[in-house]
Parts: sequence; structure tokens; C-alpha cells
Amino acid sequence: MASIRSLEELEELLALGHERRDFEVKGPGDVDDKAYSSNVARAVMAMGNLRYGGLVCLGIDNKHISEMQPGLATAQVAQWTDFDAVNTALARYADPPASIQLKAYRLSSRVDVVVVQVDEFQDVPHLCRKGYPGILQEGAMYVRPRGMPKSVSVPDVREMRDVLEIATDKALREFLRRAGEAGVPLPGTSSAIDSDTSRFDSERAQAWTASSPVTEHLAALGHSDIAVRPGPYNPQRLAPGQLEPFLEQQTVRLRGWPLPYRDYREPLQRYGTWIGQDIESTVVPHMEAWRQCASGQFLHRRALAADMRDAAILEPLDDRATGAVAVWDVLLYMVEVAEFAARVATELRCDHLSFDISLAGIAGRQLIAGSTDDYVRDGLIVYADQLTASRQIDSTALLSDVRGTGVSLAQDLLRQFGLDVPDRVLLEQQQRIFGS
Repeated sequence: MASIRSLEELEELLALGHERRDFEVKGPGDVDDKAYSSNVARAVMAMGNLRYGGLVCLGIDNKHISEMQPGLATAQVAQWTDFDAVNTALARYADPPASIQLKAYRLSSRVDVVVVQVDEFQDVPHLCRKGYPGILQEGAMYVRPRGMPKSVSVPDVREMRDVLEIATDKALREFLRRAGEAGVPLPGTSSAIDSDTSRFDSERAQAWTASSPVTEHLAALGHSDIAVRPGPYNPQRLAPGQLEPFLEQQTVRLRGWPLPYRDYREPLQRYGTWIGQDIESTVVPHMEAWRQCASGQFLHRRALAADMRDAAILEPLDDRATGAVAVWDVLLYMVEVAEFAARVATELRCDHLSFDISLAGIAGRQLIAGSTDDYVRDGLIVYADQLTASRQIDSTALLSDVRGTGVSLAQDLLRQFGLDVPDRVLLEQQQRIFGS
């Protein structure tokens, strides 16, 4: 799903000065103003029919986006954060009703806005159930066309195909999930030996030769280093012009920081066959670097939470330890990586995916829960500077159990610390945080 979890991320979008396919603004208005609410409903339906959903920012005029003006009145903020009232107003027009979340922000321009986060439709696309003169047409399907950041009724066959593909992909993932639960054997290529590892490795090494103060800082911290590789290897799977939109479409937003994070205030690094960014946030404790390659290979380095946050709960409990690694940090990140890989598999229709993952800069660190959970026993200190794991999985198997794959990736690393807990425990923990 698309999401905004921080003021910084919202203001970065507004600083662009224009709307995007997954981001629309609306000037101020009241919930009970039918013309205004029908305009919002059209945007919400269109975002809901977009892969991974989108965002509608209420209170910003589309001619004053970068100025972040004029904002909502206090009464309007109260109206648009009343979930029941807003849901009722929008459900009047959308069939099925859209899944939304609401959040108010006070911008640095000293105005208030409300962001409507719209989830991708659950089973079937949204249709307009009730018209409004000049704005909505009963029975229409609204979308956000490529290259035109507007909410309009389906303009052509290509846009209709995009929506139908989302519905087909959802049906496929649900079928694979149910088949897996029922024990139905699924076709795949897991027995094949991936002969492309050396080519992926060479591409990976070349992409990381472009260093920066951020990558040098990352190397000095405890950090994760992952590669997600769609197989078989094809160096021209994506054209250079496709890299940026491809990455945006696969971005995962299960919690407060997207994977990967894209800083729209800074230009992308472009090296022909790959793009990337090196990011050290000045507002929240976060540091990462990523590369998206034309082969589809995605590379990501990210500082461990224990190295970025000054919190007692992230301190080691053993005096012998030089630092800590939190179970939840590894677990949630691996689930996000698995979700990212599932989206890549769906988009590229690849046979299988390979994961090459590691935790680096961790010599002498203790594994801790980093939360109120008590399943991590004392004394789990690792003296290797790096722990690695690799796994190849058929796309069908991945899509049938994305969260389970993420837990398995986390276990591949956590067990090397000596942790011995059932997958069920970690599945329940990530579900409490991410939801189902």
C-alpha cells in the first residue's frame, strides 16, 4: 500500500511542486459539501484502482503545491479526521467502499492538511455507484493514467488492462496461498542450479563501487546488506528509462519507512544500467543506500536500529557484548524484503528469485528481543563480523506465502546467533505489527 508515515516524507512530495500518479492534492473543502466530497471520492476511487494504492492530500491547492498553501480550517481538519463521517461520505460513491486511513499534519508552512491513504482494492476494482453532475458518472471506473497525474474514467484499453492485471495477480496469489495450505504441489524450478550467480555478483560489485560519505558511514556501522535477484539473469530485463518507475511501483510501505526510501529532494545517481541513492536522514534516525539494476537485481544496505536509535531497550544486556542486534529489526526488515521480492516476481513474471543476505559489522554483538517479548535467552553473542545466508525460491512458492518467506529469511540469520524459536512465534510477532 502507499503510505505517508512522517511529516518529512509528506513535505518531500509537496516540494516537488506537482502531483504524481500515486499522489494527488485537493484544496480545502467541507465533508458535507457534496461537490467537494465527490471530487475527493473520484480521487480515492482512482487511487484504489492503482497498484499499491495512493495518497490524497486535502488542503493544498494544485497551483500552490510547493508553497504548501492554503491549508484546511480547524473545523475542516476535524471533519476530515472523523473516520465514520468521511467513510460514509466516500462510500456513497464508491462500490466496493475504499479502504482508507486518515491522518492530519501541521506543515512547516504553518498550515494544516489531512492525508487520505488509500489502499489498493481488495478483490474487485472500485466502480462509481452514484453520479454527481460534472464530476462523477455512475458506473464509471476511475484510474490514474500513466504520464497524466489526473483521476479520470478509464481512457483506453491499456489502462483497463492495468486494472485487470491487478485483479488477476490478486486472484493468483490467493489461489497459490490456498493451494499451499491444502498441500497441492505447485510447479517450479527449485531443483535448477542458478548458474547466474557470478554475473549477479559481478553486477553487484560494480554497482557498489560508487561510494559516498553515506556508504562509508554505513560500512562503519552494523548494517544489513541484501540482494534480491530475479532469475534467470537477463542484463536487459529493464530499459534504463524503466528503472525509476519500476522501483517506485515495487516500493513497500508496511511501516513507518518505505523500502526503499526515495528522497525526492535529491537527484538519483544514474549509471546507465543502474540507479541508486545514498540517504542519511536528518529528521529521523535512518541510514540506507540502494541500487536498482537493469537485470532486475535490487541491492540494499541499511543501518541496524541499534546503531541509529538511542534507546535503553536496544542496549546489550551482557557486559561482554560490544553492541546489540534486535530480533524485531531483522524480522520486520526480512518480511519487507520478501514483500518487495513478491512484487518483483509479479511484475517481471520471473521463474524464481534468489536472496543473498548478510548482517555485517556485528562482531561481539548480542542478540536481544529489543521489545517486551521474552523469547530470547541471555548470552547469545556472535563473534563473527558478518553472518550470511542465501536462498533461492520459486516465484509460485514465494507468492503463496510471502510472510512465511520473510520469517524464513530472518530465521536463516537469527539461528546463527543461537536463537531457537518456532517460526510461529515470529509470524505472530510480525503480524501484530504489520497486520494480516
